[in-house]
Amino acid sequence: MGLLNHAPEHATLLDRKTGLLPIQMATENEHSHFIVHNLLKRDLPIDLNEKVRAQLIPHHYSWNHVVANTEDLYHQVVTKILQACTQPQVLALAHVEGPDGKIALAAATPVSKHEMRVMLRLFNTLEVVNQRPAYTNPQSDTQIFYALRYDPPPQHNGQYTILHEEKKDGDNDYLEDIDDQSFVSAVSRHSLRSTLTSRSQHTIEEKLRHIRKEKGQQVIAKLTSRSDVVERELKVRKDHHLSRHYVPAIISVHHTVQHAAYSEAMAEPGYCITMEGADTTAENLMLDMRKSGKQFPVKALKRIGISLLHMHEHGIVHGDFGTHNIGKFGSRWKLLGVGGAVAIGRATDPGRGFYHPPESIVVENKRVSIGKKSVEATLKSIAAHPTYDIWAYGVVVYEAIAGVPLAPYACRGKRGMTPGEVARIGTWDESSVRKALKHMEHDEVAQDLLKRLLHHKPQHRLPSMRAVLEHPFFTGGSIPPSRSSLDSASPRVAGSGPGRGSSGRSSSSQSNRDSFGGSVNGRQRDVLPANVKSSGSMDSIENRENNVRKLSKAIEAQNTSVTSSPSGSSVRSFGFRKRMSSLSKRS
Repeated sequence: MGLLNHAPEHATLLDRKTGLLPIQMATENEHSHFIVHNLLKRDLPIDLNEKVRAQLIPHHYSWNHVVANTEDLYHQVVTKILQACTQPQVLALAHVEGPDGKIALAAATPVSKHEMRVMLRLFNTLEVVNQRPAYTNPQSDTQIFYALRYDPPPQHNGQYTILHEEKKDGDNDYLEDIDDQSFVSAVSRHSLRSTLTSRSQHTIEEKLRHIRKEKGQQVIAKLTSRSDVVERELKVRKDHHLSRHYVPAIISVHHTVQHAAYSEAMAEPGYCITMEGADTTAENLMLDMRKSGKQFPVKALKRIGISLLHMHEHGIVHGDFGTHNIGKFGSRWKLLGVGGAVAIGRATDPGRGFYHPPESIVVENKRVSIGKKSVEATLKSIAAHPTYDIWAYGVVVYEAIAGVPLAPYACRGKRGMTPGEVARIGTWDESSVRKALKHMEHDEVAQDLLKRLLHHKPQHRLPSMRAVLEHPFFTGGSIPPSRSSLDSASPRVAGSGPGRGSSGRSSSSQSNRDSFGGSVNGRQRDVLPANVKSSGSMDSIENRENNVRKLSKAIEAQNTSVTSSPSGSSVRSFGFRKRMSSLSKRS
């Protein structure tokens, strides 16, 4: 080593007898890690001082030899070199071509290859599934990637700081009283396990065993340069005490000046929010079930409703509720996009969301030329109230039952709505509801629910999600005859309408809270096969989802007196006979 210090050029001189490099002779004779590490540092293919733009420099393939030809005997040396590198440098080392033209990552032996993969992960934990972002928002400078999260190595190179990690104290681990406590959360306990501190001392066999057992947790990596985006995600969960059973948990938040590891480092500081990743969304599942001839399960609609109720009863309105922002996490349904939620009573953002209710749309008819009119529809900001989301929940329930989107939303957010489509929502009325409900004339209970969710006047919608979940559609009851007409407004609690300062909690909910504990609602229980349990377990849910009940075309006997659709002539004739009767009595 003294000779190398005085004459470093000898580190790459070929031996005259064997024609081998010093590092090749050292590994062949199994010299110490210290010697091999020193030889390798003198013949690296990149300049370790160039942190941002990793440029290749002339070399003699010592790096390729150590990672590919030493049977992992020097994997600790590989790890030590990688830990001294930034991610752009690691990326460059992984793609250095050897004498045979193969890149180092492809030619490396299993343990060395794994060490390179670990160091290529964002913040040493996130392995991006697809380098093309799943979602991009230029306004907030935000990109979302699907990724797999792995346990981080015991030490990192100091290129980033951890601003937040999910706590183990259970502050955000609780269920609502209306919830079925037999359901387990989909938060992976894998993320809570720590890597063994002696990982670097593992033998090669132990390392290989560890590599085979290593499984990543499916997550979403949200990258942004704006600190306010990070603060909003954390603040809404903390201030409103949101449970991880109803909204995705934030596993960690990292901060770095080099989070764009797969291209060039960003000039601005970068943040990475790691959140639970959903198995699928309600939108995708609805489409898949529709193609296979199945109907979206009522139990799932109920569980989605419980998650929305959780937000409302903790003082916030989602504002962008819809099938695209509902994720399935194992046996649970959680609401995505809660970072943009608005406190009840605050102004909504007309630029956010898709399923805006009629009261948030202003429609104007403008005369363009003689005999022609132009419709102009604009969104406006209104005071946030649970009925804002209840309208959107009605749109979701409608599509789940009818099997088609509500007509004005046929584009499903794949494109911007036309002014005409927005105007159809802005001019929504009772006749619009009746026309939409022609798809389900055979189910009076479903019709009644949708009439009370999709009413054009917010004060006539069901006032809260708790009231929605107490509807006979979910409890298995029947519709009272006095409530069969669309013209019959839903009973309201004084001060419960939008703009009256109420949180939207139903006054009648207390007496019925316990009825939602863990039982399957009556509308499903009647059609479950004998071998399906009527419990709240994951098995029973999957059985019900695979054998979805079809809406019965027969109306129960006790409901035969209820008219299936409101008739203006029948109502008027009844009123006319009543007035004639009173006149005859007077005479």
